[in-house]
Amino acid sequence: MATPYTLYRRLPTMRQRSRRIAIVAAVTGFPLLLIGYSTLVETGRLSTVIWAPIAIALFSTTLLGVLAVYGYGQGRMDHRERLDERQRIMIDRALVVGYSVLTTVIVAISGCLAFYLSIVGSLQLDMGVLTPWFVAIGLYVPFLPSAALAWIEPDPPAGDEEA
Repeated sequence: MATPYTLYRRLPTMRQRSRRIAIVAAVTGFPLLLIGYSTLVETGRLSTVIWAPIAIALFSTTLLGVLAVYGYGQGRMDHRERLDERQRIMIDRALVVGYSVLTTVIVAISGCLAFYLSIVGSLQLDMGVLTPWFVAIGLYVPFLPSAALAWIEPDPPAGDEEA
């Protein structure tokens, strides 16, 4: 019987398709949770009793996706001295891609916010509005380099024992 530890130890051998599915799950679960709550529960279309298991499932999808991607990397970002040149180049590329995505998202959000403020005027912010942003920042900013590495790294050739 496989224990959680043995499953976690096998994550570095994930195929590229499985890694990409984990990334999509990690990136979509939390935003779907927020969108669903604001469109269904806050408007009264759906009861909180019905929404609770859906919310748990969506956030669990995010956490399992993040865990799978971190498990795939298992410290490669931190221990570069143990890696060969090809792996170091792949990590450098993942850092560039990950933080390029972050920069693009920050610029897009800033542009939308500037556009909104120039048309509507002032904006009232409270902790109810800011808390999901803090959670998203804390969850996704450290996750981006590992996600980029898991997304761009190709599968090892058949017969390669490096995995």
